[in-house]
Amino acid sequence: MRTAVIGVGNMGSKYACLIQEGQIRGLELCALTRVRGVYREMLGKSIEAGVPVFESADALFDAVEKRDLPLDCVIIATPHYSHESIAVRAFGLGLNVLSDKPSGVYSRQARHMEEAAEKSGKNFAMVFNQRTLPVYRQIRDIVKSGKYGALKRVSWVVTDWYRPEKYYRSSAWHSTWEGEGGGVLLNQCPHNLDLLQWILGMPAKLQGFCREGRYHDIQVEDDVTLYMEWENGATGTFISSTGEAPGINRLEISLEEAMLVCDRGVLKIGELYPELGMKEEEYRKTSDDYFRKIQGTWSEASVPAADENPYKIILQSYADACLGNGSNIADGTEGRKSLLLSNAAYLSSWEGRMVEVPAPGSDMEKEFEKSFESWLDRKKNEGKE
Repeated sequence: MRTAVIGVGNMGSKYACLIQEGQIRGLELCALTRVRGVYREMLGKSIEAGVPVFESADALFDAVEKRDLPLDCVIIATPHYSHESIAVRAFGLGLNVLSDKPSGVYSRQARHMEEAAEKSGKNFAMVFNQRTLPVYRQIRDIVKSGKYGALKRVSWVVTDWYRPEKYYRSSAWHSTWEGEGGGVLLNQCPHNLDLLQWILGMPAKLQGFCREGRYHDIQVEDDVTLYMEWENGATGTFISSTGEAPGINRLEISLEEAMLVCDRGVLKIGELYPELGMKEEEYRKTSDDYFRKIQGTWSEASVPAADENPYKIILQSYADACLGNGSNIADGTEGRKSLLLSNAAYLSSWEGRMVEVPAPGSDMEKEFEKSFESWLDRKKNEGKE
């Protein structure tokens, strides 16, 4: 399939090089946009062979409309705000779309992308590459199996996203509400928020505490704490930052009959039944040992090694889905869920209250969209002052 990579920067160049080197079965690199400096050197082989380079997505799409550029697929790796307009126009031209995370800045953008994809009948996928990691796939399988019962509590501390000040100066669109639309929640944490809902389901409501410019001279947040509640009464916390070192990545999931602990990719499981000989609820209701500290029976799970290039898996699954030979690792509809979580976190923090997370497609969702976008416009205006 004839493929264009739109936005050849840090991530777009990775995707383009995978296709250029023939590592993705079924995809042929046929067009690029905005290739500069070192990225032009990386893709020199394709450019010298005649792959055209366009100054913008619009210029590329104009060529498609004029039938000067035959295409089947586009991969979007541009700044966040532009994902919606590029995807919608691509679907309108009958093209398949793979979008880098996040789907956009606000959930309405993701909804519009989904609607355009459905209308076109074309394949829509997201680059949520951490879904390919065996440890998270195994955790999800355990939770979804129900083997250890329902969720009680989750705690995820992800502070290994450390960034120096110069990182935020590396691109003009970074670290402003107008250019990027958010900070650590929108730039780094879409992966974690996606995994959170993919493994545990969407929380019903949350309270966000987003501290803007705590560690860096930026408008947007670089330190976040979320408190969440699920429909079954389970609770959770999510903490992230780009200003803490040394950082950690530790996920703890408390289920009715076990504790799962994933620390830097190592998964340990603490089961209750081998020690108690009965369900925890039964023990809790019948035991007369007032002060027993239940230790659990711990074992380290056998987790396959992660693939050296998870992006290759994402692109291959996208190609296979487009050709009818498989399915996406992350369907395009998944992009709206992580955006709803980050949007809810911002709205909650700005308003200083717990907010409900709307279900996609509900009447509540559109009211939520209006509230969030009104606040975002206010933040943009503050940033211009």
